[in-house]
Amino acid sequence: MPHPYARGHHNGRATATAPRRKVVLVLEDHASVGGLIAGLLRQEGYRAVRAWDPQEALRLARGRAPDLVLLDLNLAYPDGLDVLRQVRGSEATRRAPIVLVSGGALNLSTEESSLVDSVVQKPFDIDIMLNAVRKALGDPIVEVQPHTYDPQDYFLHGY
Repeated sequence: MPHPYARGHHNGRATATAPRRKVVLVLEDHASVGGLIAGLLRQEGYRAVRAWDPQEALRLARGRAPDLVLLDLNLAYPDGLDVLRQVRGSEATRRAPIVLVSGGALNLSTEESSLVDSVVQKPFDIDIMLNAVRKALGDPIVEVQPHTYDPQDYFLHGY
């Protein structure tokens, strides 16, 4: 018996095709932050694929053709901007939008800015980060109410 979401007909009726879940490659070397991001993306219906370092990210991308790359620029090794160039230059990720996540002030050159679709600063508001992903993927964004954060909320800057 064919799967109910398979293309074609089932019992004389046309059946729907399950939409392909968009793949987001998450390159984040901090375990808890990467886990949080991947979990949030999965909750939103995306297929999150985690990588700890650039080599693993590019290897995973060859097998999964990500629709978007979410890249932490605060990677311990190598320099995040070098990783950005590697990701943009790889055949598997060349056409995927890139959303940067950064815990520090960014000083991107014009050329580097042209490689990315958006930047989310840590500590990030979850809704704003998800909207950056949605927008880069062409999905509808949701209205986000402004939040006020206390200075102690900024301890995440170190991640």
